[in-house]
Amino acid sequence: MALGREGKQDLEIGAQKYPHSAAMDAKLKTSKGKTAYRKRKWIVEAPNGWIKSVLGFRQFSLRGLDKVKAEFKLVCLALNLRRMCNLRGT
Repeated sequence: MALGREGKQDLEIGAQKYPHSAAMDAKLKTSKGKTAYRKRKWIVEAPNGWIKSVLGFRQFSLRGLDKVKAEFKLVCLALNLRRMCNLRGT
């Protein structure tokens, strides 16, 4: 369950029905949680953007968690090889 974008909306999470989401929401509302979430934006989003825009990878071809993990590792390997070639100048 997505909790919405930071600062855009204030959702009321039912703690009885979604206890983990309510706990995450409470954690993200603290100053420490907000700081950690802001840090996540610049750490995680850049590689995902590269994978989507440079490699054109938008969806998985396989089904099942193990197969998807293997496919994502292959995509990351392709991205790293491409970056290594570009850094070497070949």
